[in-house]
Amino acid sequence: MEDENLIQRIKVGDADAMNQLIQKYYDTVYAYCYRKLGNRDDAQDITQETFLHFCRNFDSYAQKGKVKNYLYTIAHNLYVSMLRRNTPAHLEEPEKSASSDNVDQFEAADSIKTALTELPDEQRDVILLRFYHDLKLKDIAQITGSGLSVTKYRLSQGVKAIKKLLKEDWI
Repeated sequence: MEDENLIQRIKVGDADAMNQLIQKYYDTVYAYCYRKLGNRDDAQDITQETFLHFCRNFDSYAQKGKVKNYLYTIAHNLYVSMLRRNTPAHLEEPEKSASSDNVDQFEAADSIKTALTELPDEQRDVILLRFYHDLKLKDIAQITGSGLSVTKYRLSQGVKAIKKLLKEDWI
């Protein structure tokens, strides 16, 4: 309900409502982009482009679903466009602390990050949106522009591939 209120306020020209909407979803969209790209600079660029696109094209926005899903769709499409332009996405090493208590967590996170990079983009997208952003499969299907059965298949295949890659990594 809060998003609908913000959208209505934006439609009547309330710039503060647009700022509130951006602040509400910026970190979530950035996290999605960072997990897809693995690079802060590229993730920031795509995130900013996502919100610029949303602002520029707000007049054509038809509130049919959740605003967050619409923003994920924009970010996904910008990512695909970036890949088509063959702009390299840089992988960064995660920041690690020297604490020995966190070593296992970092190794597990590195293994999962590495496994995710081995997946086809379609499977990685579904896994990121499902497990990192807790979206429902029907929402993921809408964001990625694929059918629900295809989305379920990609999730299943992606999970199987990650399990296999993690098993190989720990042997």
